[in-house]
Order: sequence, then structure tokens, then C-alpha cells
Amino acid sequence: MVCNWFSLIFLFGLYQAYECSDAIDSVQKLIPVHSKPVPTSVFQHEIQLDPDGNFWLFWNVSGTNITFETHVRTRGYVGFGLSQNGKMFPSDVIVSWINSDGSVYFRDCHTVGNVVPKVDSNQNWYLINGFENDFGTVLTFSRKLDTCDEDDIVINDDTIRTIYSYHEEDPISMTEMQWHGEKRGAQSVMFLSSSKSLASIPNNSIKVDIVTPPYEPLIQKESLAFVHHIVISKCPDTSDADVGSTYDCFSTSTPDRFMTCSDPVVAWAVGGLAFNMPKHVGFAFGEADSPKYVKLEIHYSNPSMKSGIVDRSGIRMFLSPDIRQYDAAGMTIGVNPNPTHIIPPYQKSFVSTSYCNPQCTEKGLPDTGISIFGAFQHAHVLGRAIKTRHIRNGKELPPIAEDKTYDFNYQDIRTLKEERKVKRGDSFMVECTYDSSKKNKSTTGGMSTGEEMCISYIYYYPRTNMSFCLASPLYDQISKDSEKAFEQLKDWNWNDKHIRQQFQQLVNNSTYNTICNGPIKLERHSGCIINLLEYMKSALGFCGVQIVYDMTDMVVMIASITWF
Repeated sequence: MVCNWFSLIFLFGLYQAYECSDAIDSVQKLIPVHSKPVPTSVFQHEIQLDPDGNFWLFWNVSGTNITFETHVRTRGYVGFGLSQNGKMFPSDVIVSWINSDGSVYFRDCHTVGNVVPKVDSNQNWYLINGFENDFGTVLTFSRKLDTCDEDDIVINDDTIRTIYSYHEEDPISMTEMQWHGEKRGAQSVMFLSSSKSLASIPNNSIKVDIVTPPYEPLIQKESLAFVHHIVISKCPDTSDADVGSTYDCFSTSTPDRFMTCSDPVVAWAVGGLAFNMPKHVGFAFGEADSPKYVKLEIHYSNPSMKSGIVDRSGIRMFLSPDIRQYDAAGMTIGVNPNPTHIIPPYQKSFVSTSYCNPQCTEKGLPDTGISIFGAFQHAHVLGRAIKTRHIRNGKELPPIAEDKTYDFNYQDIRTLKEERKVKRGDSFMVECTYDSSKKNKSTTGGMSTGEEMCISYIYYYPRTNMSFCLASPLYDQISKDSEKAFEQLKDWNWNDKHIRQQFQQLVNNSTYNTICNGPIKLERHSGCIINLLEYMKSALGFCGVQIVYDMTDMVVMIASITWF
């Protein structure tokens, strides 16, 4: 049974995965029969747009242009486009089909309602090729990222909502198109910073599936709505005796040694895709100075308390014996996920901000600094925009990552176009914008879906001991005693517009308590040392089921990660 807010931690060993390699190959026959189509040329990015594998999208970006290829399981018409809100209108679309003589009808259109799309006066989507094959209909086409046309949607670094539709028959003309019915859908995509790339998986890689036992590398459709997020972390203080053990994490039964598993290797959330590491970087295991064990942590959300759910979700990692130039690491920065993070109701655009101050990076980073190659920005259902900011010597640099159209149902790692160099003494800010206009009470920070988060997981090299830097507002304008200030806030009348406006100013001008760490202890910027174990228990609350894996059988590096 999956409870209202429940998560699990498992500890696993790499040697166990190798012993099960034959089982892995045999189970893969269970993959759904809809196999992936073969594109007409090499495309660096791909995504299956629908759950059944009937609509596939491939794309390449070159300068100011983008080339798409769709493979759709139909011999009728195909619709594909971009939408501001994920709905069928208003949207920027193409409509196409293959005529009986092999010629291709292809038009750049836009939608305005539950009517046939209108053909644009300016045709900015260009057909390259179109034909039918054993899979269905194949279309290759291109456009500029910004067409400077008010009927077209700009393709930028934000999360873009794609929409699609298809029908089993060709229409006689655009004006006589039949309704597509249920053969339609929407899927968010990051076209310019997609983590799903065909590069960087070595031929000698070994697939290792880390899943909740019993073993089965498939997510069942029945449990898709309940798997909230998955984290794999390195564990410096566990032992062979812990391998295969299962606990409700951060509960009274969780061993203290699990609390130091704070260095994230993999962070997945709803809608995430596979992530391929850069060719010169990998997460190292089996070396003398790398942890021996990893922890799989799965968080579930089941507000309706539905019973009888069995989940076998997990992570597939590709491990290579070819050691890469740099060891990768992960760092969590953002708002400390606890009740002091408050989002008032009735707010269309409320901003929460966190600070990772220069003292933390001055003590936690090496003299040479670090290079960030990826970022995974995370909020819950109220989140509308997230920005990871970078400051040096009091001057703000371009954002490390920014998404002005964040989608909770599509959370993926962003591959940076250019690696970002971070020096000792630099600072970070994570800024989240929320829409609480439909809430009638305040929302507080926490790990459940009904609570909120404002986090950015940054992936970087070379590996250091600094794995997180979190901040909380002290509300010191109300009281110098933060506990008294927080208690007073509970009595504020959020129905009063002026109170809500006052609170936004209070958050903006508050002093922030920053906590950053090495592998065992947390350190405030004031120099006060806080025990990590006590902090994790008190501040993070619910966590979940944990499994521990032993990663010592050979020296390997993670080259690619797939969610399944």
C-alpha cells in the first residue's frame, strides 16, 4: 500500500546487479510492443510524445534553426505544434498528410478554437521530406527558433508545451478535416537544453537496474500517478550488513548512518527523461576515495489513500570501466524544505528566494573552482517559474538555468550549452515563482506534493565534499527570535490583500539562515556547527523507503542514466 506521503530507502550493491545481469536481459522482453521507429538521419534528441509509442519526435538544433522529424502510427493526417498552455488552442501548428499519389500536403497553421486550424499568411514551417512506411507517416520539417511572426511561438530555453494529434484517414481538404477524437495529447519538452541525447554512451557500458524488489524494470501505468520523485545518493557510513535493507527513511526506525547519504547522484521527478553525461565526466564508484554504497530513495504521493498499489519503479544506469577525466558530483541548492517556507494564498505570482552565501563556497569549493554542466530545477504543483542565479563579487552573472514556463509534470535535467565556471567565494540564488490564486490557505515547504519546494540540483566537476547549500528566511523584521516570528505568522489574516503584499516585502527583506555542508556536518555561515543527523531528522521530516547498494566490485563511472 502506498500511503498519503510515503517514501522508501533501499541500500544496494553493484555486485548484486552484476549477478542479476542475465535476469535483466530476459526481463527486457516485457518492453511494450510499440518499438521506437528509426529516424531518417542522425538526430541528437528524441522523445516519445504519447504513452503508447504511436507518436515520436526527433530534433536537432543548429544556430537559429531547428529541424524536426515526426514518426506517427497512422496513414491519415498528422498535427503537431507548440502551445503556451498545453491546450489545443491557441497554438502554433503544422497539419500534414500524404496523398494517394505520394505528394505531401503540409501547412503552417494556428488554432483559435474548437474549429479547423487556420492556415498562416506567412508559411514559416518548411517541409523537407514526407512519406509513409511500415510504421506510419514520417515528416521532416524545419523552422527558425524565432520567426518574428505573431502567429508562431518562439522556441527558447523555457519548457515548451508540444501538442499533437492524428487521424486514421486523410481529409479531402483542410476545411473538411475530421475531428481527431482521443488521438491527441500534450507533452512538455526542453528543445534547447534537453538531457536526452544519443551521445556519450560507451559501447562497453554495462546496464545496471536499481529498482525496488522484486526485480522488474518497468513502471506500471497504474502507479505512474503515485511516484513523485526518486533520488540515488552516495552513502559514506553504511556497511555490507546494510546491503538490501529497507527502511522508512527519517523515521524512528531509520539508522543514523543513513542520514549521511546526502550526496545526490541521480535526481528524478515527474516527467524526467534519460540523462547522458558529458564525454569527459562521470560519477565514479569503486575508487579508494569514492563511497562504497548508494541509496535508492523513492517518494510517493497518494492523497486519496488508494490501497493495493504495487510499484516497481527504478533507475537504469550505464556503467563504463573507461575512467573519464573528471569525477562528477551533485549539489542541492535552494530553499530549505521546511514549514518556514510560506506561500500565501490568493497570489497569482508570489516569489520565494534562497541564498547560498560566499562563505559556503569559500570553504566548500577547491581553489580551482568547479564547472557546472547540468541543472535540475524542482518545485511542486504551484511552481510556475524557476531561476538559478549566480553572483560574483556582488555582480550578478547570467542565470545558470531559467525556466519561465515551469511544468510540474515535466521535470528534467537541463544540459547547459556552455559549462559554467564557479569560483570560491561565488554565491547562488534560487528564485521560484508560484501561483497560489486558487488556494484558500497558505502552503508551506516540505516534500509532499501538497507542500512546496524551491530546489536546484546542480551537476558539476571536479567532485568536492560540498553537497548542499540551503537557506530559510528568519522573518527577523517581526522578531529577532525566529521561532516567535514564525508563530506570529500563523495568525496573519491571508484574506487581507495588504497583508499578503506586506508578506512579500517581508520575505524579500528578511535575513536568511544558510546551511551548507561537507559529507557529515552542516555549517551555518556564522560558524555555528549543526549536527547533520539531528538537522535531517528535524528539518526534512518525511522521506521514505531506502535500499542500499554495494558499489565496490569494479572501478566504473556512470555514463548515462535512464528512468523506466
